[in-house]
Amino acid sequence: MDKNIFLKNRSYRSFTSRSIYKEELLKMIENARLGASARNGQNIRYALVWEKNLCDEIFHNIAWAGGIKWNPSENECPRAYIVLCLPNNKNLNYNYNYFDMGVASQNILLTATEMNLGGCILASFNKDKIQQLLNIPENYSCEIMIALGEPAEKSSIFNAINKETKYYRDVENHHMYVPKLCVKDLIFNK
Repeated sequence: MDKNIFLKNRSYRSFTSRSIYKEELLKMIENARLGASARNGQNIRYALVWEKNLCDEIFHNIAWAGGIKWNPSENECPRAYIVLCLPNNKNLNYNYNYFDMGVASQNILLTATEMNLGGCILASFNKDKIQQLLNIPENYSCEIMIALGEPAEKSSIFNAINKETKYYRDVENHHMYVPKLCVKDLIFNK
């Protein structure tokens, strides 16, 4: 697989005004469902949001960029969201479900990248409010959401210096800079 899709698949938090349509979100879910699922449990359910008024309401219930003090403005807000929900059944092994959400999220974002879109996986949002806004059944809970849109920013990867991985924006608060550990720093048996 071409490394460039992974370089292009970054966490984007600022978006253009380009709309996202239900059909595009359905393509992302199609590819998410094809991914691995522990024990083939397929417990994730999705809520799709592409209508502007609902996107605006959701936007105000999100905490952005935990590693820096910055939030996108309303004119940079996502144009769609996919909310990943899990059943509230305590008999299910949630460790496997979170593994499955990681696989599904990556498939969603890679599909978005292929469509010249981008996104950001979010876990810091008002889950009760989102559950209510989207009429998620009570036997499910909103776990993570993916904000989506056409990126209005660039995200640059570079090798971490002294293993420092804190990401940042430039002095004008544009473009995300993301340090990544080198392969040699990730492998025990070098």
